Amino acid sequence: MSYRLAIVEDNASARATLRSHLLSLGLFDISSFSNGNELKSALRKQNFEILLLDFHLGEGRNGVEWLQLLRNEQFIKPSTGIIFITCDRLPQTIGQIIDCQPDLLLIKPYNMHSLSRGLKHYVAYRGFVRDALYALDKDDTEQALSLLQRQLESTVPPRLRNDILKLKAQLLFDIGNIPRARALYDTILLESDKVLWAQWGKVKCHYVEGNWFACKDALSEMVSSQLARDKAFEWLAGLCFEQEAYSQAEFYLDHIKTSALSVPATRLKSLTYQKQHRIIEGIELLQKKRDANQSARDKFHEFTFELAEFYLSIAEQQPLTNRIESLSQARKLIGIAGRTLSDPQSVQKRDVLMAYTALLNNQSDKAAELMQGDSTLQFQRTDAGTLVTAAKVYGGVGQPQKAREMLALAHARNQTNLDLSDQITHQQSLTLTEQKMGLAAEQAFELNDTGTRLFVQQQYLQAMYYFYQAYRLLPGTAAFGLNLLQCMVQANHPAYRTFTVVALLENMSEAALSGNNQQRLAQLRQKVAENKHLYASAKVLDIADTDTSTEPAHPVKTDSAGSAS
Repeated sequence: MSYRLAIVEDNASARATLRSHLLSLGLFDISSFSNGNELKSALRKQNFEILLLDFHLGEGRNGVEWLQLLRNEQFIKPSTGIIFITCDRLPQTIGQIIDCQPDLLLIKPYNMHSLSRGLKHYVAYRGFVRDALYALDKDDTEQALSLLQRQLESTVPPRLRNDILKLKAQLLFDIGNIPRARALYDTILLESDKVLWAQWGKVKCHYVEGNWFACKDALSEMVSSQLARDKAFEWLAGLCFEQEAYSQAEFYLDHIKTSALSVPATRLKSLTYQKQHRIIEGIELLQKKRDANQSARDKFHEFTFELAEFYLSIAEQQPLTNRIESLSQARKLIGIAGRTLSDPQSVQKRDVLMAYTALLNNQSDKAAELMQGDSTLQFQRTDAGTLVTAAKVYGGVGQPQKAREMLALAHARNQTNLDLSDQITHQQSLTLTEQKMGLAAEQAFELNDTGTRLFVQQQYLQAMYYFYQAYRLLPGTAAFGLNLLQCMVQANHPAYRTFTVVALLENMSEAALSGNNQQRLAQLRQKVAENKHLYASAKVLDIADTDTSTEPAHPVKTDSAGSAS
């Protein structure tokens, strides 16, 4: 069988050499690309079974950033094999690559033997799990898991076993069977506690389970690893930001060099400044990142859009008469970023931001006109941030139903986002937007209904997420808190995010409840008393544990410009 393979390598000589080596194996139908934009254009017309990416792709986005973008915009099938090559042996680089869970990593200089051995291993693995991968592409994860389990119970070549376990754990995570996924990661870590992909898998399980205390403990251990250090600090910052502990979030982000901050991490840090009323520092950070990427067109445009959105967020909080300067800066930046765009998602982002700028300038007719262009007809690949902005525009021009559609899409898109910083900042934006647009109550009831449906289906962990979000949106509606409490008790789940069962039980005891809900509460109190040892020991992440008055555990590095980062 011949596999369609795409090489993405910016160096023409290296690309030709790699192609020549791969052709000699007789296993692949090969296409070659010099950058991610070329690959993205090709993916609009065809699929590849395997992507082979260099980490460094010139001055634009690196291979990991392109992979994340293509995954988030749904250009890559679940079965697509990911292979990375790099000559960069820096721990931070290797850590970034491992974090995106490639199927194979080759360190340059490779020779024909090592290249052949690695690719033949992957092809053997792919052939072994072929039926499961086919089921994945048909969106039948349960069938894929069943097939994998059947294979694991039969004779599996020892050299393929870890690859299959890795896939199984990821699929369990994807369908929401988090306890089984975490147990599988624990099994792998018992054999070797240095397996980074299993460490990250376990951290993500703790996060989704709402066990943020354990999540913080695991991340605190990972900051000592050069392969995981920056990402671990970013995650710790995200946990603090989600609990509105903005100074602590800044403290963790200060451990990462400014030059090493990703786009989502930069946005997160700029927002920590904004939340602490340090607007100028937020602008300076984004401008510094923008200046540093003048020669990298893709990243320059990304940071230009980020800075424009920052100015728009300032304008949102000002009366109309005081918005002139912020809107002028935003309009100028959007124009700069939008001059040479050809990618449909970027063009759409430009038009949506321009429409929102017009709306904030009290030009609702112009905003409505901009939202009727060709770029805003389809939103299947739109990122959550742009969807939230589109919802604001539709709400402002008298199209509430379209606004609701955008918010629903944003919620769905955000749950599948692979980047925690992205997910956290967009979730906060979603909540604030729903509250400002007067949709909080309506959205909270919809979230509660979704949670109830999942609860009836005994999908308790997924139900907790929806009950929690509903209660956060409308904390005065005690019934939402009671639903969350019942779900946690039913699942023997002593803590979820910022609530323990014991604390939630106390909150509900003081709330005004109907007669039926009082009976439910009494039954839940009895169940908790019967298993008090489980619930009494539960902990949630206490942000007071973070002491920002002390020196960082790892020295803060300084960029060449001399700024602490």
